[in-house]
Amino acid sequence: MALKVKNILLLLLGAVFLAGCIHNYDITEVNGIRITHVSKPKLNKRTGVYTYTDIKGQKKSISAARVVEIAPHSDSVKAGIQQ
Repeated sequence: MALKVKNILLLLLGAVFLAGCIHNYDITEVNGIRITHVSKPKLNKRTGVYTYTDIKGQKKSISAARVVEIAPHSDSVKAGIQQ
């Protein structure tokens, strides 16, 4: 019985840990446009370009010079591209 409880607790702990690792981000551009619900952008230092996956699952890129801020997504913001 104690082994079952221990296994269930480990399973729940693992599920909580994995759920916490999934984050969406918002990218704010210099012109004020905000791109929301994207994967964590990765900067290619050689090219100066961020790459990310958008809400539709498509790979996208944006020049680092156009980015003002990258922040964790806020639920008060609608998904997509906003001005």
